[in-house]
Amino acid sequence: MIDNNFDLNLVRLFVTMVESRTLTAAAERSGMTRSNVSRRLKILEQHLGAQLMRRTTRHVELTEAGQLLYAHALRMLDELKAANTSIDSLGQLVRGDVRIRLPTGLGHLYLTPLLLEFARNYPQISLRVVINDNIGDLISAEVDVALKITSQPPEDHVARRICDVGWCLCASAAFLDAHGPVVSVADLERCDMIAPASLGRRFTLKVWLAGTPMTLRVMPRIQSGDYPFLFESMMADLGVALLPRYAVWRQLQSGQVREVLAECEPEGVGDSVYMLTAPNRYPTLATRTLMEFIRAHLERQAVNWGRRTVPAD
Repeated sequence: MIDNNFDLNLVRLFVTMVESRTLTAAAERSGMTRSNVSRRLKILEQHLGAQLMRRTTRHVELTEAGQLLYAHALRMLDELKAANTSIDSLGQLVRGDVRIRLPTGLGHLYLTPLLLEFARNYPQISLRVVINDNIGDLISAEVDVALKITSQPPEDHVARRICDVGWCLCASAAFLDAHGPVVSVADLERCDMIAPASLGRRFTLKVWLAGTPMTLRVMPRIQSGDYPFLFESMMADLGVALLPRYAVWRQLQSGQVREVLAECEPEGVGDSVYMLTAPNRYPTLATRTLMEFIRAHLERQAVNWGRRTVPAD
């Protein structure tokens, strides 16, 4: 248990040790001797009553207790930085540069107007916007924040879950009028399919009905990693498309597009929107302002395109 005299500098040093991978490297980054770093680690372990690291000949490995402390320490230090930044910015205009990366579908089909609104509201913030699906390493890519639609956020980034993303099978009214209604999963076999390229040239389409999965082997006629192209292909009456609801919810409401197997929940490419930042870089006030602006908007709008049902385990 941490007592009232616990030194927060020990926590900072522990984070440096973890990120340096060796005590020697941590000592160099901290301007200390290796023996001093080792001694302070022992003090921290004594305070907590648990071993935090296992020393090997090449590097240190975190114990389970060390992993827990590291996760909480990052949040603790982030909160301190946030407090300092917020205090420093009292009464000041929010200004600076923000570099953001968006996935193609969400970026082109939904977020572009939102970023333009943000630019009008915050004229002192400069935006550098990249729209593609390659997240990569945010630091080497010189990106401050990225959005990603996935079911498994990358472990090497700080991932904040924003909201659900639902998927649907849909087609233009003209296509369904010409090819007849689709009332069962088997009926999809006679339809040309449009689907994201990341699912593979031939893949197993899974749909959930009242918690029960049903599958169909699919080889789409049209595939692409560019979601606006998939949307336009569907609107051109070329087939039944597997698309995220954010891409088509307005057309579904207007009747311009019809949902196929509306009682089912198809499995798509990721079920949540995550906001990603680099683990070793604290977001600036300008970056956090944009992150909060996007987060608040997506949470308000997600009711229109979140998952309608949750598959049973």
